[in-house]
Amino acid sequence: MDKIGNIYNAHVDDLFSYGIRLGFLKEQVMDAIHNVFHRIILNNKEEGLVNPKSYLHKSLRNELFNEFRRSKKVVLLDTNNETFPFELQVNVEDMLIEDEFKDQIKSKIENTLNELTPKQREIIYLRYTQDYDYQQIAEIMDISVPSCRNLILKALKQLRASDNQYFLFLALQHKNL
Repeated sequence: MDKIGNIYNAHVDDLFSYGIRLGFLKEQVMDAIHNVFHRIILNNKEEGLVNPKSYLHKSLRNELFNEFRRSKKVVLLDTNNETFPFELQVNVEDMLIEDEFKDQIKSKIENTLNELTPKQREIIYLRYTQDYDYQQIAEIMDISVPSCRNLILKALKQLRASDNQYFLFLALQHKNL
């Protein structure tokens, strides 16, 4: 039981952030996280988790989407293409947020990211914020590895084509956001 507790403590914040960025309410995300861990405990899967971070993200995503399909309470979602309003916010340290110049940069980066489709924002988040490789992203998003690469390349191409000077800043600072 200590192992599952350690896994929970190590990943709960990232999972919560990911669920919120997918557009779900805080309570829904926490319930889904608890459901995922409950299922792991019931099925005694904690010993077989080779890559818990990837497994947990995929399980949370599936749990939230299944809950969405059951409740149909979330609006403005295109269920035919499973396009969900993935929100990607730029996290700048609190002391920098107060600085007006940093606020302007943050706003421009967010505007640039909002030019992407929800799936493109999600894949950029997974690749450059969570540092997943293509295989892990493909598993989480239930797409093939070539589709994953194409989606990332299209997102990056669209960002470059946006003629926005903040793309370079975003690319260089992705670890610090």
